[in-house]
Formats: sequence, C-alpha cells, structure tokens
Amino acid sequence: MSNDTPSLPDFLKERLQKEAPEMRSSLGAVWELLGGADAPATEEADPDAAWDALTEAHPELDATPANGTASGTAPQTEQTEAAPKSRRRQRPARRSRRAHSWRVAMGLAVATLVLAGGLWLWRQPVTITAPPGQQRTAALPDGSTAHLNSGTTLTYRRGFQSWPFVDAARRAVELGGEAFFEVEDGDRPFLIETASAEVAVTGTRFNVRARPGNARPENADRDGARSANPRSANPAAATEVTLVAGRVEVAARTRPERRVVLSEPGARSQVAGPDAAPTPPEPTAPKYALAWRNGGFAAQARPLTSVLQDLERRFDAPLRLHDSVEETRAPVSLYYPEAPDLETILHDLCTARNLNYRPTSRGFELFAAPAGR
Repeated sequence: MSNDTPSLPDFLKERLQKEAPEMRSSLGAVWELLGGADAPATEEADPDAAWDALTEAHPELDATPANGTASGTAPQTEQTEAAPKSRRRQRPARRSRRAHSWRVAMGLAVATLVLAGGLWLWRQPVTITAPPGQQRTAALPDGSTAHLNSGTTLTYRRGFQSWPFVDAARRAVELGGEAFFEVEDGDRPFLIETASAEVAVTGTRFNVRARPGNARPENADRDGARSANPRSANPAAATEVTLVAGRVEVAARTRPERRVVLSEPGARSQVAGPDAAPTPPEPTAPKYALAWRNGGFAAQARPLTSVLQDLERRFDAPLRLHDSVEETRAPVSLYYPEAPDLETILHDLCTARNLNYRPTSRGFELFAAPAGR
C-alpha cells in the first residue's frame, strides 16, 4: 500500500483473514485506491474546484482537440478566441434561459386568468332581494332609489355600465315583485323591465307591481289580454304601473310600439302579458298602490287568490284555500293605511266573502262557512 494511505483498521484485518488470498489481495488494492475516503467531508461540494483539480492532473480532459486528432491526444497549448474554454461551462447558461422563458410564460398565463376571472365577476349583475316578511331600500348607481316590497328581486348591471368605465346606453333594471321608484333625472333613459312590460322614464316617482296573478278581473277581456300566445294569458306576467309624479311610458315587452303615456298623478296602466297592449291610462287613488310603503296593506279589486298571495309575502305565513271555497277570482278590495296584523285582515276578508279561517301547523286555511250562517 501507499505510504499516504492509512493502514487497515484491526477489525478489517481480522475480517480479511477469513477470505481467500486472492480476495484479500483485491480488497487491499481497493483500500489503497480509496486513499483517505474514510475522512468525512467538512465543506460543501464545489464542482468547479473539483474540475479544476482534475484538469490540472489530466490537462487532456479540458483541452480542445485539434482537427483530425483523437480526444486522448496531447493538449493544445493555445486556444482560439472562438473556441469555448470548456464545454462544461456552456450548459448551465442554456438551462437558465429555458427556465427564465418558462417562468415568464407561466406569469403571463396566470395574469391572463386573473384578468379574465375579474372581468367575469364584474360582469355578473347586481341582485337585491327583499325576502318575504321584509322590505328593503336600494340606492342605485345613478342616485335613484328603489323601495322593494316583500318578496321582490331587483337586478341591474354594475354601475349601469356595459364594461368597466364604459356607460351603458340606458339605466336598466329588471324587477320581479313590487317596488316604488324615485328616479333621478339624467341624460340616459331609465328602463324597468318585468316579465311582461317595459317602463321608460327620465325622472319621476311611480310604483311598479309585477306579481303572479296580478291581472284585475275587470281587465280580463280587454284588447290584447287574451292571446294565442300562452305566455300572454299567464297571469304571472301581468304588470301594473301607478304614477305619483312625473311622466312614464308603459309598453309590452315584446311589442314596444304598443305603448301608453302616464302623465297625470294617480294614472294607472296594466300590461297583462309580454305582447299584450297596455290598458289606457285610468285615474286611481294612489293610496292603494302606496299603502305598503307606510306599513299598511291594500288591494283594489283583485282576485281572492292574488290577495292571499300578497298576504303570504307580507307576513311570511302560508295561506291555503280549501276546496269548498268557490269564486276564487271574484274581486276583493281592502285598505289598511297602517300596519295591521294578519288575523285582523283574515277576519275582515272572511266576513266580506262569507268564509271562515282556522290555524294550521304552518299558517292558516280559509274554507266556506256553513250554510245558513
């Protein structure tokens, strides 16, 4: 063994005695080649230092071969400027450029996804809801105000804009239920869309009611109230507009050319379906349309079923008509200027229609009174 190589430890010498002579000779040669391999590393590995040490001992490894010579020939003493000093040093640069390009591409992809997601969220309409038993006031982007009755939903584009920082051509809202609007004057028209009608204004105060079963019995046979289109005959599509101040135009949603103008306080018009002609303006007492604004309750010549639906939304209590009740479409009129309780209204309603009511596990049931009452 070499003088620089540590001698075999005693336990290895004892272990080698058990091997054949050829094996002992081979293992001894391996130990000599290992040299000081058993010394623990104390510093972080340095590939460049190791390469420099290796090329110092074997210069032919780092030399640039001359044309026509083998890689194992003697090293050249001079290198041209065009020849790289070492092939080993060119690879990390290429990997670094590829990694940088990949990071840039990933960053652009993430930024695009974030931008698209933000734009999609911005384009989602704003929805305001007044659940049954509650009322809510909504401040709209243009300074207008919408007061929502119980069981009402109002939807509009964010900021009344088509795109961020781009105003839409009109201030449009969609209404399902009943609301009182106070619209600010503006250069763009203010449009309210319901299932059956469009109400166009510039600045005014008015009430819009778009409830299921909203059609009044006396208007059932007017022009356009009955149509071959099943949607037109559906009472869920009826819309009623009552003007308090200003001026509004009322038209069928699919027939905008069929429109009427309300310009007198208290004027009212109804659209029974999306292609039905609006009824001519007729005078009415606004107190019936606005009683709910003061906590009261009113119904003016409405079907019994429609009145019960209004009471369900107002008091958030289920009401059921027994099969014994007839003439469910007969008109009913009620007016309470201040907040009544549900049983007071039911008592008065049953007295007027010769009915009785009884509590159930969830609400109330109305049934026909016994004969001779």
